[in-house]
Amino acid sequence: MKTMSKLSVALLALVMVFSVSCEKTDSTVQSDETAELPPFETMAVDFSDFLDDSSSDKAALSANKPGTNWLYPRIVVGFWNTALFTTLAVPVASFKGAFAHEAEVIADNKWQWAYSVDGFASAYTARLTGELTNGVVVWEMYVTKAGVGAFDEFLWFTGESATDGSNGYWVLNQSAERPNAMLRIDWERANDEIGNIRYTWVRDLKDDDTADTFKDSYLEYGLQEGDYNVFYHVHAYDENLEAFSDVNIEWSRTNFNGRVRASAYFEDDAWHCWDSAGDDVDCP
Repeated sequence: MKTMSKLSVALLALVMVFSVSCEKTDSTVQSDETAELPPFETMAVDFSDFLDDSSSDKAALSANKPGTNWLYPRIVVGFWNTALFTTLAVPVASFKGAFAHEAEVIADNKWQWAYSVDGFASAYTARLTGELTNGVVVWEMYVTKAGVGAFDEFLWFTGESATDGSNGYWVLNQSAERPNAMLRIDWERANDEIGNIRYTWVRDLKDDDTADTFKDSYLEYGLQEGDYNVFYHVHAYDENLEAFSDVNIEWSRTNFNGRVRASAYFEDDAWHCWDSAGDDVDCP
């Protein structure tokens, strides 16, 4: 079995390449519909229930150190969660801020949300536009920064969503200094929640302009039927192996037990299970 320190080095290397991202579209159509904001979870789905062991329902997890079978998938999923809420904090917070403001009509079938972004020492101003065109809503998020490291209005991310809010995507650019597509998020809704979402690393070049070996790495999250009603599939480049590896996780968000299959880490193709207390157990 690979050591946890080796895993940590590989995951840290992957975290360090994360930054931020975008794309674009035009054209206008006449419609009586309005541009409705997709749910915040379409950009940042809530992984906290899988990662957090502090709730009263999971008190046993706080009292005992979890087994490797559960600790390993928490590290894998936690990396992507960290990327969203630290490395990508500004664009994520900018999108979240739109829900506290009213849109204004700025053209036929085009709306705009304009506001200051709270929660940062630096002063950021966001301008989100939504335009109904060719049967979809086209989204563009512009962000301006004042003060230290200031930059003029920058198109940080774009996206499209179905007019009924059933599916869509976001593409985030790296930064104002390197305005290249870095992360793509494809999402689908199931009733009133996210039924499937995939985060894909799409950056071609690293900051030193060499090929980005993490390109095409992804994490997919979704809901499914059965005892394990949540799944995660991670396909990511492993610098130690110099190859892509896969991690499959299935988990019960009701009972908190689950299982993981990761041949590169466990050195076998078997499922490895944990119970509702986070302890390693034999798989049924």
